[in-house]
Amino acid sequence: MFENMTYDELLIESLSIIHEQVKEELAYETGSDEASKEIREEYEASLKVLDCLVPKIKGTDSLYDELDEDEFAFIVECLENYQENFVIDGTNPQKLKEDEEKYSLLSDFMFDLYGSDEDYEDEGDDESE
Repeated sequence: MFENMTYDELLIESLSIIHEQVKEELAYETGSDEASKEIREEYEASLKVLDCLVPKIKGTDSLYDELDEDEFAFIVECLENYQENFVIDGTNPQKLKEDEEKYSLLSDFMFDLYGSDEDYEDEGDDESE
C-alpha cells in the first residue's frame, strides 16, 4: 500500500497528521496549573506556525522553495518528532504491515531530507567563497 506512496504524498499526509495531533493535544491540555499553561502556550504557538506553513507545502520541493530557514527547521523538527513517536499498530497483521511500510518510507524520506539539506547548505557555502 505505501510502496507506491511518493515522498510528496507522505510529506503532505504526515503534516496533516501532525497538525491534527497538535490540535488534539491542545484540546486535551485543560489543567490550570503553571505547567499546563506553558504547555498550552507551546501548542498554540506550534499550531499558529503550522496553520501558516502547512498550506504552503505542496511537496518536498516547496520545503526549499516556499520556506525560509527557520520555517524549514520547524517543519523538520515536527517531522522528527512525528518519526520518533510513530506508533506501529500491531492489532492485526494487515495494519502492522501497513504501519511498518509507512514508517520505513518515513525513515527513508527523513534520511534523504537530511542529505538534501546538507547539499542545500553546501551550495550556499560554495556561493560565499
